[in-house]
Amino acid sequence: MALKDLPSKQLEEKFEIFIFNMDDCLEQFIERAEKKEIILDYSILSLKLLENYLLENKTTINDDDYNDASSYLGEVIRKNYNGQWICNLDKENNSLYYGFPVITKHVNYDILYSPFHVVKAFLLRHKENLFFISIESQLNPQKIDLSDLPNED
Repeated sequence: MALKDLPSKQLEEKFEIFIFNMDDCLEQFIERAEKKEIILDYSILSLKLLENYLLENKTTINDDDYNDASSYLGEVIRKNYNGQWICNLDKENNSLYYGFPVITKHVNYDILYSPFHVVKAFLLRHKENLFFISIESQLNPQKIDLSDLPNED
């Protein structure tokens, strides 16, 4: 059953379980990385090491490492930019992230960051520095010049 089909009460319960188990899961994830001599210390620079770990292990979205890497990415943002985990229950305005654990309050405007979607994009495309790019685009958004586009006048 897709997240969009679950009632909000059930999504909130799943989110609480996610938060409750996160520290233990991340501790085990970091230990697995250390065994491969990859040190994940929750710094922004460790995100390059996270990319390396995922590539070296040929991680897919079906692996436990996908969930753990997503949690790690979210924690890096939460810790470094004073973010906060929430369960996105806004179907109308944020339907893409509906039901997912997302980070909020990491920037001075109302926007969500979905580490699960960013890690998934990385695993599918292997775009180098995608984690940095995704964070930078939220911290310092660039205005898009649409003046060259035709209008209805």
